Amino acid sequence: MHHFSVSIVGAGIGGLQAALALAKDGHQITVFESTKEFLEVGAGIRVPPNSSRLSLSWGVDLDSLVKEVSCGNRFVDWKGNNLLDCSFDDVQARYGAPYYFIHRADLIDALVQAVKQNPSIKLLMDTRIEEYDFDKPSLKTSARWHEFDLVVCADGIKSATRNTINGRPLDPVDTGDVAYRILVPVEPLLADPETEHLVKNPWATHWIGPEAHAVGYSLRGGTLYNIIIDVTHATDKGTPIGLDEWRSEADNTHLIERFKDWCKPVRKMCELTGTYLKWKLADFDQLDRWIHPSGKVVLLGDACHPMMPYMAQGAAQATEDAATLAAALRYYDTISLALHAYEKQRRPRAAYVARNTRVLQQWWHLHDGPERDRRDQLMQEDSKENPMFWGCSERKDWLFGHDATRLADASEDIKIPDLPPMPDAKASVYSQGSVACNDAHNAAMKL
Repeated sequence: MHHFSVSIVGAGIGGLQAALALAKDGHQITVFESTKEFLEVGAGIRVPPNSSRLSLSWGVDLDSLVKEVSCGNRFVDWKGNNLLDCSFDDVQARYGAPYYFIHRADLIDALVQAVKQNPSIKLLMDTRIEEYDFDKPSLKTSARWHEFDLVVCADGIKSATRNTINGRPLDPVDTGDVAYRILVPVEPLLADPETEHLVKNPWATHWIGPEAHAVGYSLRGGTLYNIIIDVTHATDKGTPIGLDEWRSEADNTHLIERFKDWCKPVRKMCELTGTYLKWKLADFDQLDRWIHPSGKVVLLGDACHPMMPYMAQGAAQATEDAATLAAALRYYDTISLALHAYEKQRRPRAAYVARNTRVLQQWWHLHDGPERDRRDQLMQEDSKENPMFWGCSERKDWLFGHDATRLADASEDIKIPDLPPMPDAKASVYSQGSVACNDAHNAAMKL
């Protein structure tokens, strides 16, 4: 196996995981990060077994983190009626690793510590890339040019290189939703008999209803409660996010008004919320390519496949990218062949997961009516007709059981399950949205 000098642009979860995966095989890694330091931003992150299994194998110390092990995904309607429990009791035994709830800052810290302890990785903070030479390949910082065998661009949804690598502009598009990311204290929840179970039993509870949903789960050993709320732009209260903004700050006044008719747990969480961040949710259609024609520069993570948080798989898919890229470099003698094998394996899988976030968006936000009733009935079936991804054992096994370290044979077909059905377009709250639901569904079926 050849050992290469590799530059990774971006020290987010995907970039750090890629550094660890590649360094394990003896490659010399330099990670460039534009920020001065890692800040405690964000809130909770779900780390499923297809991701935790890889991180543990690369020496990331998840064991010492104060975290929760997920009981599963629980679906509740906006009035508080339980619809479906997708238990994760067998996740460790079936897929070889736990499903964790972790504070995002704690996960980043664990990744950074693993990176700093690895002599094959150099992490350069406060270092911005000013220019690229895609053919050498090399990068220019304020200090000088840096030449490598391979450049991995893991610089997120606002990637500076994506359009050049893709060969044409493909900018992020509005999904029709905005997300609120919130942390609340657990004491008031524990003091209320109607909400104490939310903290004591670590399920990811999904309250789904008209043009909105909320997901809640406990963090840091039950000392914090994490909430993600998504609403449609049409029902978002308060000042909208500007056209050129990605996030803005808001207070709970508008949040309380927006969910005043929902069940008590949701109302209570809104009341406990102080100032929170409001995020624009964006994605884009599948790229034409992930690899620059030079065969020496490649995209990874959100830079090539951003996705809404409905599947809780964004960081996990970036971690899978890292594992498959390492496997391809291990198998092939040339970087160009390795990158094309990486793209062939990862592109359809990541696109399929992203398409499923669109399917869930449609079903979760239905108004009460015949399609909502049909959804609730389909949710009870362990079949391909179940619109809840984890309610179909075949899809769950495909997602959680995937071995991203195994490189598919050149003649081997990449197996992709059928998409769940979509609701009737007439019932969709996104029928006139930026991306029509049927167009998204049909495009996914062509993968």
